[in-house]
Amino acid sequence: MWILKFKSKEEFNIYNKRTIKFNIRIHFYSQKYYIEKNNIYFINSGIVFGEEDNKNLFFKDLQKDKKIKEIEINNDFFVSVYYEKVTEARVSALKTIYNQKIIFLKPTLFDEKGFEEWEVASFNRTDLEDILKQGKKLQKTIGGEFKLLSFKEKKVKDLTMQSIMPNLSTQQKKALELAIQNKYYGYPRKITLKKLAAMMKISESTYQFHLAKAEEKIIPFFSKK
Repeated sequence: MWILKFKSKEEFNIYNKRTIKFNIRIHFYSQKYYIEKNNIYFINSGIVFGEEDNKNLFFKDLQKDKKIKEIEINNDFFVSVYYEKVTEARVSALKTIYNQKIIFLKPTLFDEKGFEEWEVASFNRTDLEDILKQGKKLQKTIGGEFKLLSFKEKKVKDLTMQSIMPNLSTQQKKALELAIQNKYYGYPRKITLKKLAAMMKISESTYQFHLAKAEEKIIPFFSKK
């Protein structure tokens, strides 16, 4: 199977500019889109990562955006519908990325610098080459950036499921996120539990409890047969 990995930044996107503004990240999944009365409507879901105050400010600001038609928020998880005006260039690009032959291997990652990181696959190399062409074309016509990270043929190991994280409590998510961001699970470990607890402003024993509960929920998910 052919796998394409790339990063892009769209100047008009309602999420990119907010990840920069509020210093948060989003594990984002665009479910589908539809066209109605000269507007393109996108149905999305995502999990927001970052400091609690920043996440709260992000959601408040997002709800005020006039392009948001519907939004439902549950802790760090949200489902939304937002719209853009129909343009020939945009519709052409959407038909390419939402090609039914394309497999989305992971949720799209919106990072703190406003970039979206995509990883998609197809048995047909041409389907992915079309995405590259559209990315470069959009960059010239409507602004933004496009970076090719990798494009190669290899076997797919797995599909990342977005549904694990909402099962964790707010404190469990934060403890796990801090551990991952600060390379606690690397070898050798780059940080201690004591330092992670200080970053979260709780005792070491309390932090260890939240992290252990998060691991307890996630590890069995991957070991099920």
